This record gives sequence, structure tokens and C-alpha cells, in this order.
Amino acid sequence: GIVSIMTLTVLAYERYIRVVHAKVIDFSWSWRAITYIWLYSLAWTGAPLLGWNRYTLEIHGLGCSMDWKSKDPNDTSFVLLFFLGCLVAPVGIMAYCYGHILYATVQVIKLLKYEKKVAKMCFLMISTFLICWMPYAVVSLLVTYGYSNLVTPTVAIIPSFFAKSSTAYNPVIYIFMSRKV
Repeated sequence: GIVSIMTLTVLAYERYIRVVHAKVIDFSWSWRAITYIWLYSLAWTGAPLLGWNRYTLEIHGLGCSMDWKSKDPNDTSFVLLFFLGCLVAPVGIMAYCYGHILYATVQVIKLLKYEKKVAKMCFLMISTFLICWMPYAVVSLLVTYGYSNLVTPTVAIIPSFFAKSSTAYNPVIYIFMSRKV
């Protein structure tokens, strides 16, 4: 999930640089971005292994995730910063980038059809990601902040499976919206 949202964030930034600033990202920049995405993801997923929160079975018992239930200040601080660093900040960056792209396209008389289509495709991929992961984020925050009585195993399993299925949607969107495939 972290790799997915950070990849979408970098794609939004790349579109922003290309459309708003008319610069082309080179191959070495792309590889550095991929490296940073994976290091960022490894840092967040590795933190519970090093004692900042921990991994435990999810409420439905079919998968594992961070310990959302813990009331330890160390654990709740991790959940809050994880939420900010892995959802709020990336979504904010994407909103900034696509907001500026939208503003630039309104200002420009004629936008290349290809750029517009790619921007729409990226926007659809981001929207799909958010639709898949937002219920899981809400359920996790409910459990973290003391409302676990509202989250039964049946209620918890649907957002969990829906979130984890999100990686399957981007290739499908790409196939249907890209003529090059």
C-alpha cells in the first residue's frame, strides 16, 4: 500500500513537472525516485519490527497489520505519524500537483491531447487507490482511538480485502486507458 501511494505521488509530481514546468524527467531521476519510494516504504514497514508499534493479526484473523488497538503512547504516535506520512502527506502532494496541472490547463489555450489523457488516467488511478484504502484507514483509526467495539471481524474484513485488492486495479486502468499497451 505504501509503495502504491508513493508511486502515485511520484507520478503526480512527474506530471506536474512535465505539464506545469515543461520539463522532462530523465531515466536516472526515475530510478532514484523508485529507490526512494522503496526505502521510504521499508522505513515505515520496518519500524514495527524495530519496536515502534508491532505487527499483529488483524481483527478478522486472516492477515496481519500494525497494532491499531494498542493504547501505548509509542504505538499511537506511530499510527498518527504513519497516517500523516503515508496517507495525508501523499494525498496533499497529489492534490497540489494535480491542482496546479488543472490550473495550468485552464490557462493554456490548447493542451496536448496525450498529456490530458495521461493526467486523467493518473487521476483515476489515485481515486481508485483512495476509494480502496480509505475505508481501511477509517476502520484502523477507529480501532486505534478506542472505538474497536464498532469494528467486528465481519466489518473489518471487507475494508481489509478491498484495500489489499487495490494493486490489481492500476494495471487494468492502464490497459484500458493507454493505446500503447
